[in-house]
Amino acid sequence: MLDLLQLKPGHKVFELGAGSGWNAALMGRLVGNEGLVVSLEIIPELAQSARETIESLGISNVRILDGDGAEGYADSAPYDRAVFTAGAFDLPHCFYEQLREGGLLLVVIKAEGGGDTLFLLRKTGDHFESLESYPCGFVQLRGSYRFESLESAVLEEAIPEWAELQHEEIGKRRFWWGGKGKEGYPRITLAIRSFLGITERAFRAFKTAKLDPEDIEQHYFGLWEALNRSLVLAKDDWLISYGNIQAEEHLMRRLRQWVDIGMPSAACLDLTIFPISALPPAGSNEWLVKRRDSQFLWSLPN
Repeated sequence: MLDLLQLKPGHKVFELGAGSGWNAALMGRLVGNEGLVVSLEIIPELAQSARETIESLGISNVRILDGDGAEGYADSAPYDRAVFTAGAFDLPHCFYEQLREGGLLLVVIKAEGGGDTLFLLRKTGDHFESLESYPCGFVQLRGSYRFESLESAVLEEAIPEWAELQHEEIGKRRFWWGGKGKEGYPRITLAIRSFLGITERAFRAFKTAKLDPEDIEQHYFGLWEALNRSLVLAKDDWLISYGNIQAEEHLMRRLRQWVDIGMPSAACLDLTIFPISALPPAGSNEWLVKRRDSQFLWSLPN
């Protein structure tokens, strides 16, 4: 990650999430005494511990501060580089103002239903454009930009109609994702889940209820079309439809599209992030997803 940031002597760097301070200390060494690293940690006890460690080592160009890193730190802006050490679902508005033109932002973008992607972005005018991307796995950030809806939901709680709908099963058939059984299911469905999370508003991620503390949650997904009262679940090695066939037909159309364009995951797509007030275009094989502060334009690489 530090190689991707292309840190140089004299750079000013913002870090969301200090943790132990180890990463901030490494960046402090790379930017040199003429550079500066400002790292915000939302857990006060962790921030204090990191701050004491940095001070005990005599590192003078790294500042560990208490606070919500998703709000940035305007007092030391603008920054040449910024890095997130926790996953985000939205890009907070402050980073459009606090990064220099041409500055690099290394951020983990989380997807509904699982699957994180590490994006290296460049600030270009009023937006950010992706340069590189890799699948990864990070905890979600805390604070004002934590999104509880990212977590998989228990079906009975997510869909109130389930109490009646569960008695309206209209079809169940085997459906393979490239493996068999429950253990590998999250891994082998990662690409299609991340694609559906971007392209399909009806996409939902589910988990089994834990009736006992020792139970292991099983994860699965589906499409829920509330207006049509139609549900399809991709669970283990089965495709199960309820209510009527519309959701299943919708899922099959998306699957055919996904195969036709090369079966990409989120990490295979280009990403341009605009502020919520912008009017970005969206053409063929481009998908615009609006979040609270930002709009994510996902597209196939040329």
